Amino acid sequence: MAEKPELKKEPTEVENLVEEKVALAKKLGLMDRGKDPIEGYEKTTEYKRINEIDLRLWELIK
Repeated sequence: MAEKPELKKEPTEVENLVEEKVALAKKLGLMDRGKDPIEGYEKTTEYKRINEIDLRLWELIK
């Protein structure tokens, strides 16, 4: 009997958002040990996007 090929699972919206948030946080120096945040990171579009992601994650998880 032939085995079923394993289906590739598409990432969920939550997984995509978390991945994006981590990438942005690393770029701004907010993650990874020994890193310092870049100066003025609170005013960047990346930080604004992190806040948008947080709001969406809250909606999805609550």
